[in-house]
Amino acid sequence: MSAPPASVDLLEPGQVHVWRVDLDHPGKELADLRERLSNDEREREARFRREVDRGRYIVAHAALRMLLARYLNVPEYRDAFDIGPDGKPSLGIGAGLHFNLAHSRGVGLVALTGDTRIGVDIEAIDHTLNIDTVAERFFSSSECSALRGVGPERRREGFFHVWSQKEAYLKGRGDGVVHGLDHFDVVADLLEGAGLLTDRKDPCATLRWKLFALEPGMGFRGALAVEGGTPSVHRYDWS
Repeated sequence: MSAPPASVDLLEPGQVHVWRVDLDHPGKELADLRERLSNDEREREARFRREVDRGRYIVAHAALRMLLARYLNVPEYRDAFDIGPDGKPSLGIGAGLHFNLAHSRGVGLVALTGDTRIGVDIEAIDHTLNIDTVAERFFSSSECSALRGVGPERRREGFFHVWSQKEAYLKGRGDGVVHGLDHFDVVADLLEGAGLLTDRKDPCATLRWKLFALEPGMGFRGALAVEGGTPSVHRYDWS
């Protein structure tokens, strides 16, 4: 992971910046971070029953807004986001900055780039989940077959490798999981990296979308989806 840029104005064309966020912060810091949120976000945060979930939500969304302020070169950013038809937030048409946020348990990811669609996802590896049953229900037949061919020592990580790629791709498009996960195929074997293999609803998507595997930390799998070209991906730690 490289050092953060001295100036965020250096987000150049073709670059993607991915920030890893530690979501477990002391309670005394949460009050200050909560002030960074919009009114809607504060209302959503208050609905969480568990204190740990409230805290993680606050940190994830405060980090996003602090990063947006930094990249937009403004003191703070508390404006309401534009919400797409499938619930994807954005800064609106012509903003010149696209972002996406994902978080799972104690780790979050914020991805930012210029004027192109982007999606990011992170999944905590659940060792209690029946991955074969879930894969048969949600994945394509070719992905299920590919996972069965992965060695047992890598199959569970392979499952979450597939899941994170599929989520990142749908988030990038703004489609959402309501449209299903089985109409497109991604790379199943960790050793082969990441990639969109086919999309039966949009056959040309493989020419436009690039998928990247991310390693957010031990016990997690992550993925990034970017439309257009082959971007230069830079990874940083947020604090």
